[in-house]
This record gives sequence, C-alpha cells and structure tokens, in this order.
Amino acid sequence: MRVLAKAFAGFLMLAAVATAADAKTLRINVTGDPAMLDPITYSELVAGRVLRNVYEGFTDFTPDGKIVNVLAESWTALPGEHGFRFNLRKNVKFHSGRAFTAKDVKYTLEQLAAPDTKAGIGAGYVARIVGIDDVKGGKSKELSGVKIIDDNTVEIRFTKPDVLFPIYPIWFMDSGIVADKGADWVRSVSAGTGPFKFKEWHRGAFVEIDANKDYWGNKAKIDAVRFLVIPNGDTALAQYEAGELDVLDVQESTIRRVMRDASKEKERQVVPRAQSRFLAMNPLVYAPFKDKRVREAISLTINRDGMIRGFYDNAAFQLHGVTTPGVAGYFNDLPKPKYDPEAAKKLLAEAGFPGGRGLPPIDISSTAVFKDELTYYANELNRTLGMQVNVNVVERATFIRAMNAGEVAFFPWGWTSGYPDAMYYLEQMWHSKSPYNRGRWFNAKYDALIDEATATVDDAKRFQLYRQAEVVYIEDFGAAPLPMVAAIALVKPNVTNARATPFGFDRFVFAEIK
Repeated sequence: MRVLAKAFAGFLMLAAVATAADAKTLRINVTGDPAMLDPITYSELVAGRVLRNVYEGFTDFTPDGKIVNVLAESWTALPGEHGFRFNLRKNVKFHSGRAFTAKDVKYTLEQLAAPDTKAGIGAGYVARIVGIDDVKGGKSKELSGVKIIDDNTVEIRFTKPDVLFPIYPIWFMDSGIVADKGADWVRSVSAGTGPFKFKEWHRGAFVEIDANKDYWGNKAKIDAVRFLVIPNGDTALAQYEAGELDVLDVQESTIRRVMRDASKEKERQVVPRAQSRFLAMNPLVYAPFKDKRVREAISLTINRDGMIRGFYDNAAFQLHGVTTPGVAGYFNDLPKPKYDPEAAKKLLAEAGFPGGRGLPPIDISSTAVFKDELTYYANELNRTLGMQVNVNVVERATFIRAMNAGEVAFFPWGWTSGYPDAMYYLEQMWHSKSPYNRGRWFNAKYDALIDEATATVDDAKRFQLYRQAEVVYIEDFGAAPLPMVAAIALVKPNVTNARATPFGFDRFVFAEIK
C-alpha cells in the first residue's frame, strides 16, 4: 500500500509539472513593482501596463491611435446641455460574475471624486461633472450630474463643456467588490471587465494575471501574463537571453547593446514612443528656477543630438515641445531646442550667477533607470555652468510619491499618453491645477489657453489653442525638453502579436505562444 501511495503521489507530481508546462504564460519584464493595482488610485506607468489588460472604459484606442468603442456602444450629446448620454454594452460581466451596468459607471465616477480615496489620474477626468464640489467637500456621496436612466443607459452632465470625456481612460470597477471582499480587495481579486483578471502579486518578484474565460469579447489565446520585476536593464537582457522572458521591454541602459546586436534583428521591434520627456525644474523647491534665464541656461547646456547618438544609438529623436507624433494636435514645426553652452553661460551671469557662483548645491534625482542620464546632466552642468549638481538615485515608489507631492527640485521624467490627443500631455503635465504638474511650473496664459481648449468642440480650433499653449511653454522654458526614446522590445520567435506600440504594449489578449 505504501508503494502504491508513493507511486500515486509521484504521478500527481508529474501531472502537476506537465500541466504547468502546458500552460501558456507570457513572461515580460517591468522595472519595478506597480505603485498600485486598482483603477481609482492608478497614476503611474508600471501599474498601467498591468491594469489596462484587466479594466476597461467607454472606449479604447488601437496601436495607431484610432478610437474604438468598448463598454460604450454609442453616445450622444445632451441637447441644450453640457453632457452626454451613453448607451452601454450589454451582456458584459465583471470578474466577480456580476453584470456591468450604469450603477457601476456612477459608482466609479463617484469613487474618483471622493475625498478619501486618494484618486489618481482619473480624478482629473471627473473634475467638470456637476456636483463634483459637493462630493469633494464631503457634502454628498453622489454626483448629481450622473443620472442612471436604466441598466444600460447613463447621462453625465458637466458644469462646462468637456468634449474629450468619452475617450478618457476611465476604467470602470465592480460596485459590489468592497461589500464582497472588504476594503483590501485589491490584494486578492480584480474588479474589472477586461480579458485578464488578477491572480497574484509577490512584491519585488512578479504580478500575474490570468485569462478571463468569461470575457465578453475576443478571448485571450494565452493562459496568463506574468510581469517580472527586474529593475536592472542588464539583468533583464540576460534573463531574456537565458529564455526566462518571452518578451523584453528594453531599458534605456541597454538600448545600444540591443540595437548593435545583429543576432537579435529578427526579434527586435522598434516604434516611436508616445512619451513626452523632460527635465523638470521646480521653482517651489529651488528658488533660482523662478528665473526664466536660469531655466533656459540649463536647457541650452544639454546636447540632445549627442545624447541621441551616445545613449540611444540613434533610436531616439528631438521632442520640440510637449506633444509627441501620432496623437491628435501634434505640430511638427514648433521651434527645436537649442544646444549653446556659451549662450547658457551668459544667461546664467545675467541672472546673477556668473560661473555658477551664488547657486546653492542641488540634487538631480530620479530612479535607477535614469542613472546614466543623471550622471551626464550633473557633469555637463558642473563643467559648463559651474553648478554643483549631485546625483541622487531613489527607489521608484518613493520617488513617485515625492514627485507627486512637489518635493523634488530637479529631475528627468516622462509622461506616456493615455489617450491619443495632445490634451493628455498639455493639461495633465503642465496645467497649474493638475496634480501631475510635477515640476510645479505655472503660467497663467498657458492655463487660460488649455481651459479654452477643453471647452472647444471644433477640432481644428482646439488644435490651434494647443499650439498656442505649447509656444507659451517653449518660450517660458517650463521644463527642458529631452529626446524622445523609441520603444524597443525583443520578442521570442515562438511569440506572435505581442506588439510594442507608441502607447506601450498592445493588450496581451492578442498575443499567442506557439
């Protein structure tokens, strides 16, 4: 009997191994743990990589920036009012099995407005809904501007026009999840309608999402996606080469190696990245940044063409203003940033800091991904302007919290488009009321132009307002523009439809492992 028991146990073990081997799990790297895993507090790129496969909004967009309907089958403007009536997709279920209805739309919008939820990027999307002040002020828990007509119809009214509202990436969540699983639900389940659902998160190791077998649309052809936390670019490349990753999101520190490796040519994907990159100069933390001449001097010290050749092996290009190619409202004829060290020295002297004398020491800070860049900026500013700049590498989650709080003086960062319109950059990055204006630059003329654009229905007129606002930003040196790095990925030959796009990786519902 003991022999039979041992044999049976061995059989079960072999069966388990075979099942695991048969399971098709796509393995891809991310640079750190997501800072959050729920659609309400969502505010950063790694979290977005995971969440956009788990949650859905009214609409989404294709890799080439075209809007497609998702949870909204259609919408119409409310006659004589600022707002829309949305007709919701029927027969959609949350990961809990509950039906998606207008109640969940209202609940999600109210969660984004509530004062105690620490809402992230989505908080800005609900800022013009009627009743927002009462909810934020604690006078009401309900947004009076959101009206449920029936299970599949909802009307949303605004205090002033918000023409882009239907394409905002507001990810709707299950209104019954807290009652079911408690306030800490995000550690055990997901509350979306997407093609994948949350399985597990081991901090510092990986996040895994499983295919949603009850998905309303085209179902995933793989069983799961595992996002492995690998902060170091060299380590990630080594793991890909060892067969421990199916897809490699190439970090900037290894771009030159990947681009020069002829053996990887057939596995390499290179696409323009819809990411606006900048060197922020926070005047609220470092007083000299209040002077435009200081900001301009720093911008003139950066040799962007040299960076493109040296850091990125030409897999990058100049970003003129704020907006990236491929999104609506981009203009390719805005003034290019200049490299002029002599002019930079003169400007700094005019500002009262000749040769850097009188400038307090300053840290230039960011995450480990930017380490080489930080060293370059510090060396150039020390050598050219006489600024005492110290390199400060910070853990990612800590750094993001400090940036959002406006506590970081001097830092390079990027902002990847969440929907294919320039407003995503122009309002969220640099409007003075945006919580994601991390450089705390303020210009009243810029704000007024963006406010007007938000209420302008005509696309051509709205785009011209975008252009005017970008010119104000450029001329005032709201930040120093940095080269826009291409999105580069390596994909194993047995993996298809795992595509890098300008907006990040395409949804993994299309990926296949052969």
